[in-house]
Amino acid sequence: MSSVDFSEKNLVFITGSSRGIGRAIAIELAKVVHPQSALVLIASSASGLEETKSLVLKVQNTLNVVTYPMNLSEPAQDTYEKLFDSVISKVDVSNLKYSIFIHNAGTIGSLLKTLDLNDVELWRKHFDLNLLSAISLNSKFVTKTKTLAEKLVVVNITSLCGRVPFVNMSMYGSCKAARELFFRVFALEEQDILVLNYSPGPVATDMFDTIIETAQDDNVKKTFKETKETCILTPQKTVEMLLDILKKGDYTSGETIDYFDRAA
Repeated sequence: MSSVDFSEKNLVFITGSSRGIGRAIAIELAKVVHPQSALVLIASSASGLEETKSLVLKVQNTLNVVTYPMNLSEPAQDTYEKLFDSVISKVDVSNLKYSIFIHNAGTIGSLLKTLDLNDVELWRKHFDLNLLSAISLNSKFVTKTKTLAEKLVVVNITSLCGRVPFVNMSMYGSCKAARELFFRVFALEEQDILVLNYSPGPVATDMFDTIIETAQDDNVKKTFKETKETCILTPQKTVEMLLDILKKGDYTSGETIDYFDRAA
């Protein structure tokens, strides 16, 4: 059992933090972290990041909020090295209790039947952004911050689609499955690092709307539309659950926990 005390001084990296779940994570963390903590917001949209930063500072204006616009679709070790070097030069890393990386960035990919997904380059780009960038960032995160904090924590935002097959979601689901297993192996190998795979449930985001609008199969569109109208979660609600799980620490490192596993 290894709980995270957010009231201690933290250095937190969040990918995909310009909107949706990533933005909600930043805002909810701002409510509970030590006032001298640093939040590093990473996404492709500079304007979206600045908006998230503004919302975070409205919650707690003493936080050091660093925005880092970056295109994660082209993974590169030297680029990621510059990211961490830049951040570490800008924030006070003295007396850090936790260094945390939240792998949230992701795209839905093409919502077509498997037989129609025969463009290898399309697959390659999807895996570059959604899998290989996370793998590469994770490696640099560990090597660059392991000597700065007492404890490293890694959170991978995953999906039920990576464990259960859904029509038209072979691209999204297979990448989520690969990423989830990667972090399970990572947890097994690095037993001094706390790892959580968190599946947030159906959440009201742009990605959810994209499924409703662009899925090839009409039944998929219908099912997701009905879910949106009946039992969809807000980003804030699922993030509150994520932070509660991390605070309690009542799980095995590397485990996958779905929102509904803990919902009352």
